[in-house]
Amino acid sequence: MAGYEQKPGDIVAFKEAEKRNDRAPDWKGSMLVPEGAKPGDKLEVALWAKGDKGTMLAGSVKFPMQRNAGPANDAPAHRGPDFDSPF
Repeated sequence: MAGYEQKPGDIVAFKEAEKRNDRAPDWKGSMLVPEGAKPGDKLEVALWAKGDKGTMLAGSVKFPMQRNAGPANDAPAHRGPDFDSPF
């Protein structure tokens, strides 16, 4: 993914080709925290297999959808943005 620049809310993880022991992670990467997030916020994560033979996971981290606590006949609650592959 030459030239790719992570944006806030993006995740990228690469499959570990040479695990040194059974306790080592299978995937490892980084995430840029979404703007407006603070410690303790619960975020949703979505990942897609990318790269040659699925050797990379790419995805996004977003605030959870807002749900309406009112009766079922009320207008639908505002729904946050759908997970769309950033790639």
